[in-house]
Amino acid sequence: MPRQLSLAPELYLDSNESVDHRYMAQMREQDETPVPTDSGKPRFTLVVGPSPFTMMRGWEFFLTSPYEGASYISTVLHNAGYPVRIVDVRYALDPVQEAYRQIMDGTDVLGICTFEDNFPFVRELMDLVRGARPDVPIICGGSLVTSVPHVFMEHTACDIAVISEGEITILELMESYHNGSWDKDLPDIKGICYRGEDGRMRRTRPRGQMMDLDSLPRMRLDLWPQSKSPMGLQPQLITSYSRGCKMDCSFCYRTTPQVRAKSPEKMDRDLDWLKSQYGIDFAFFVDLTFSSHRRQTLEMCDVIKGYDLRWTCLTRCADMDKPRIDAMRDSGADIILYGVESLGSEVLREARKGNSENLTVRAMRTTFEGGVRFGALLIVGLPNESEESLNHMVDFAEQYHHVTRVKYLSAMPGTTVYRQAIDSGLMRSEVDHLNWLSVEQALHEDEFLNVSGLPEAACRDAYQRIYNSYSPGPVMDFQHFPENFQYFHPQPDDGLERSTSYAGTGWRSAFSSAGAALVPGSERFTLDKIADPEVAAAGSSLMLCGAKKLEPIPSASTLVV
Repeated sequence: MPRQLSLAPELYLDSNESVDHRYMAQMREQDETPVPTDSGKPRFTLVVGPSPFTMMRGWEFFLTSPYEGASYISTVLHNAGYPVRIVDVRYALDPVQEAYRQIMDGTDVLGICTFEDNFPFVRELMDLVRGARPDVPIICGGSLVTSVPHVFMEHTACDIAVISEGEITILELMESYHNGSWDKDLPDIKGICYRGEDGRMRRTRPRGQMMDLDSLPRMRLDLWPQSKSPMGLQPQLITSYSRGCKMDCSFCYRTTPQVRAKSPEKMDRDLDWLKSQYGIDFAFFVDLTFSSHRRQTLEMCDVIKGYDLRWTCLTRCADMDKPRIDAMRDSGADIILYGVESLGSEVLREARKGNSENLTVRAMRTTFEGGVRFGALLIVGLPNESEESLNHMVDFAEQYHHVTRVKYLSAMPGTTVYRQAIDSGLMRSEVDHLNWLSVEQALHEDEFLNVSGLPEAACRDAYQRIYNSYSPGPVMDFQHFPENFQYFHPQPDDGLERSTSYAGTGWRSAFSSAGAALVPGSERFTLDKIADPEVAAAGSSLMLCGAKKLEPIPSASTLVV
């Protein structure tokens, strides 16, 4: 029986044609010897927009750190001689206006990074740029535009949507633009959607996923504006050694579903560069399943061990044993994040998790006995969840105080859950839903789509109790808080001795979570405005979410909510 694919079929193809190998060879060569910046080439501005997500105490670095997507795109263009800059407005008070102001000065081609929760920002920014500079091509890349390119081409001013990975595609696009041959070349550039002369969407052949990650360059973090700030780059980094995931969870979207990994030699070269050039002392490896393959895990840990790093990663409960946890501990692992999601057997089956309560307990014990902290990632409101199974998960969290993240289920574009929400009428339209995702802050007062059918009160009580069962994050001494962060939910309860021995007493007495302020205008996208009344009532009737409480942003930088 043929394999049933949950994501778009073109994402499962390989990037293996001669044109792909040509640009991979170019990336290798220019990593060794970058082309000097050529003022005669088009100036490329890459915008990194805001996310409403907050992070828990000790994890705030994740919201401000340079990350791979934008770093690789800017690096491959920089190495090819293009004048490149990153405009980072993740924590600006008015990110649309701030990005627009910076774009207007010195941009020939605009690139915008898209995430599941920044659609209104992206659309409004493109409208402003198009109105003022109709000559500037706008290229969108990232997970959101990959999952719903038809929405971008029908409802925004986007000129080109890059599907899946962007390193090869952006080099080919910019070479064509520089040569003045877009009109002729675009139909043959793989992996994009673009506008035809009639303004309608045209889609080219899929490019597929890059097979050789060793061709990627070493990331030039000095292209990020933080490197020029008074504090300089923070020493925490978001990075990875692999792309893709062997699993097929119903709620998870992957722009690169096939597993591809760097060689140990490439990993060693990258870490040497990051350590020597930028003084990195902590890494969040965002590989979707860091320890999936035992031998590969041991090899990567052996490389990491040589660089005096503390680190964290994501993995599956089924992919942990004593050899792996020992290697991870010896190489500096602080805490390992496990996609537990739920303990209910019917919930896990419906979600296609490949997990069970027994596997979770076994992984937790193995991790604790190995001398590494266990961090559970949990979801409230998955299909098939019952009050009994939800209460069991709450009891589990309160017993061990090992939680790193809890969130309400999100219908992420491109996933099975998303398609089911469309089919069942939970979404009034895709655009409405994408707008609404921009107000989800990962706080217990968030609105949610109630796909489980559980009482709202039961979901909110479970969320609050799990939230109070957080354990400290790995960077409690973070020094790079942006000026305009907001801080949420002071919590006098320290939890277990395990938490205080790690982070000290009162470790979350000032706040439990922190994040950027919601984008002005977010109050337009609450459920009561973009969903049918019965949908809104099932997930937003008991509490006011942050977007409903929006007021003029205060100038103080220490707002506590």
